Amino acid sequence: MGLEFLARVQRSSLAAAAFAAIVTATYGGLVQGLALGAGALWCLVNLGILQQLVIATTGDDRRTSTAARRAALATLGMLLWFGVGALLLWKLPPMTLAAGFTLPFAVMVLKAFSSVLIASPWWPRLTRSRWAGAAVLVIAAIAIWALASVNAQEGGAHGATADPHAAAAPAEHGAAGGHPAEAHGADAEHAKEDTGPKKFQNFIGLIAKANHGKPWADFLHHYEVVFFALIVAVIITVVFVSAARHPRRVPTPFQNAVEKLVETLHDFVIGILGPKYGPRYVPFLGTLFVYIWLMNLFGLVPLMESPTASLNTTLALALAVFGYVHFTGMKELGPLGWLDHLAGNPRSLLEWCLVPLMLPIHVIGELAKPVSLSCRLFGNIFGEDMLLVGFATLGTAALAAAGSPIGVPLHLPFMFLALMMSTIQALVFTMLSTVYLLLMLPHDDHGHGHGEEAHHAH
Repeated sequence: MGLEFLARVQRSSLAAAAFAAIVTATYGGLVQGLALGAGALWCLVNLGILQQLVIATTGDDRRTSTAARRAALATLGMLLWFGVGALLLWKLPPMTLAAGFTLPFAVMVLKAFSSVLIASPWWPRLTRSRWAGAAVLVIAAIAIWALASVNAQEGGAHGATADPHAAAAPAEHGAAGGHPAEAHGADAEHAKEDTGPKKFQNFIGLIAKANHGKPWADFLHHYEVVFFALIVAVIITVVFVSAARHPRRVPTPFQNAVEKLVETLHDFVIGILGPKYGPRYVPFLGTLFVYIWLMNLFGLVPLMESPTASLNTTLALALAVFGYVHFTGMKELGPLGWLDHLAGNPRSLLEWCLVPLMLPIHVIGELAKPVSLSCRLFGNIFGEDMLLVGFATLGTAALAAAGSPIGVPLHLPFMFLALMMSTIQALVFTMLSTVYLLLMLPHDDHGHGHGEEAHHAH
């Protein structure tokens, strides 16, 4: 029972530490978040080593040489781990690190208190009625909110007392210095950059902010969209390679989910391109859908960002589709057939006479395709991000007047809307890319009437 309780404490502490580190990094800075997470992780590892030491010294096989060797290794590991803790105390903020150290113990105390509370005789009487339980929760929430409001008001009063001296220093410095504009040129430029639309913080932005002015940090911040796109690509590669490496006759749930996704995309592409050309282009179009879909959803993960919320990413995807479609046209139709397609497939004398008019129109239409693809995807995903940020800010401001650091999660319903719209936008991008390929392929496989109908519908 003791080891089971310790295992539950470790799992709960790990989840609580991850959440607390993300919140601290977002509102207190990257270094503070790292210190809190590192402190909690150090304590959890130390508890694991202590657990091995207790098992080796109190277990049934404690008199064997294996138990003695395990106890010696655990003792040595604990000494080395204390050295790691001393290094953390030297490198990271000690107060935040100490808070991380104590977090697993706080979880342990809360779990012990809840175990005693549930085992008490009056707990069944309290939870027998849903209204009594709801009343207890409401009273506890009001008490926590009131305590947080008092702490926030005290902090605000302390900040207001210190602000006049802090605000006077820049003014005196500007009056004494001969070139205040030059002294604060970099700060003014940085403030000018921050006047744009705000997004949720991501971990690359926090790293760049903590190391502002360093060339590598500025490079990382400048190309953060590219790094997030690469992270998504690595995740996709790892997931699909893991699913395909050891296939089983009776698939696991993970393998079953991946195979179902591939089968659905295969049927979708075959349904548009037909059985002759469809299987050939399933890898490109299926990868395109999965890549865009995960990039759209990536911004909903804390400290991450959707690469498709940047026009650079969506334009790159659209240009890749544009180049692939016309490369396919050159390969399937030949150079003359490709030019014939751009000219509108003239066959009669009247159609040949209209070639000087139709050719520029078709070229402009082809050039407009990547523009429409990129702007549509960028506008929808960027709009989702701004909607979530706006309602999250509104929810925070709703209780800011009362001094509460915790706001109302008004953006929560729009998270589900973002899940739906991210999937729809990935599907629309893939479907239009598939239709563009259909219009470029020879129409004999689909029937002349089907090809002409698709062409005129476009």
